Amino acid sequence: MARQSVWRGAFWLSLGSLTSRGLGAIYRIFLPRVLGDYGVGLFQMAYPLYAVLLAVSVNGIPTALAKEIAERRAREEETEAWALTAWALTGLAAIGGLLAIAVGWSAPWLARTLFREPEAVGPIRALAPALAFVALEAGLRGSFQGQATMAPTAISQIVEQVVRVAVMFPLAIWLLPRGVAAAASGATLGASVGALAGFLYLARRRLRESGARLRLRRPIPWQGLRRLAGVAAPMSLSGLFFPLTMLADSMLVPGRLRQLGFSLTEATASFGRLSGEAMPLINLTLIVGAALAVSLVPAVAQSTFEGRQVEAAERVANALRLVWVVGLPMAGGLYCLADPLTATLYGETGAAPVLRVLSLGAAILAAQQVLGSSLQAAGKGWAPVKNLLFGAAAKYALTWWLTGNLALGISGAAWGTVLAAALVTYLNWRDWSRVVAHARSQRPWDHLWIPLAATAVMGMALAFLHRLVGDWPDALWLALALPAGTVTYAVALLAAGEGQVVWRLLKQR
Repeated sequence: MARQSVWRGAFWLSLGSLTSRGLGAIYRIFLPRVLGDYGVGLFQMAYPLYAVLLAVSVNGIPTALAKEIAERRAREEETEAWALTAWALTGLAAIGGLLAIAVGWSAPWLARTLFREPEAVGPIRALAPALAFVALEAGLRGSFQGQATMAPTAISQIVEQVVRVAVMFPLAIWLLPRGVAAAASGATLGASVGALAGFLYLARRRLRESGARLRLRRPIPWQGLRRLAGVAAPMSLSGLFFPLTMLADSMLVPGRLRQLGFSLTEATASFGRLSGEAMPLINLTLIVGAALAVSLVPAVAQSTFEGRQVEAAERVANALRLVWVVGLPMAGGLYCLADPLTATLYGETGAAPVLRVLSLGAAILAAQQVLGSSLQAAGKGWAPVKNLLFGAAAKYALTWWLTGNLALGISGAAWGTVLAAALVTYLNWRDWSRVVAHARSQRPWDHLWIPLAATAVMGMALAFLHRLVGDWPDALWLALALPAGTVTYAVALLAAGEGQVVWRLLKQR
């Protein structure tokens, strides 16, 4: 891939993710108003288990398949690449189907034993079919990404989210008279229907563009499938950080809060504020990091495969620079505007303290994604897994300890996520600098300071502006603060010379 292709791919993935999450914000805003905090807690309770199962089974497939296809195309082995794709899709269909059946059958036990919330049975069962469809989506997305074609992935994300939102609200409102648990189950079913729609779009496009080449050829490419599984396994496991943090929160937070004197309903509602209200806003800051992480894999894989270590190091360093430039002001805006933002979106500010804590680590989470994917692309896929184990241990220990502190409560879980993410990011960079010697002279924090200073200037400007305008309604204050903050940050960045550097970087071939 040319350098420009990395940015073009990142653009498509960022656009798809931004649009998808923007549509997702619709249900994040209105769902608490339909279900309440307790209903959102039930809605969110099934997702950590779902995310962990996907991470263990299929989440590494798109990146691994993209890497394998990129290397085969570099060797001009097109036929072998298509055969591997076809058989991988067959295996994914079997894995996803078995997982869906297993989760649906064991839903009562999972709700009662794992989450200690019997009312979570319905959402768990409603989400189970999505496991099958997302597994197939993973293989199809990997086949496109291996050809450096990111647009289908982006469009499928949008299709999936549009259908999801279109289904979940009618079902939730229709089932609400039967109880909050039934309404939460109906809302959760939207994810399964959306995943089906995304799969159908990808399948139709894949068959239209390459149906003749995408067939099950014999003999079965066992060696290629074993290699794909070997590459995908560490990639899947290294992607467990977010699911494990969510699972830790869903397993530990309600119980620890109940030990502090919270009722079951209050503890589930607090968990809903953390996972259903604060985390979706933090995820918006991770869009660029996630897009760059996916786009870098074929490029870094090709550079390292052909021995161009300096080029690989420069690509990763430039990606981290963009993470700071884009991620820091978004995180700073969430910190400064947490109260009016949560009040406007959710009708109350209960999630604001948690949002402020999580915003402190938002850009670090994005940097972690870039460095982890770079290690995977360079053939060191088990290094991020090792680092994940340290991070997961830190997350569980910190969440247990900090959430049990009455002064912190639910904010303790947020602090656990931030501190664990910082640890994993540092460990990933340390391993990356060992794999690519040139990276030692390009530390991730080298280009952090100018965007950080510009973000601080933006925060001070917003504080001054807020004093100037007085107590405006929250929505009106946001309408003024968001463009004012953006302009202030851009001016500060340009004044420091960083804007021109980033522009030249994006124009490079």
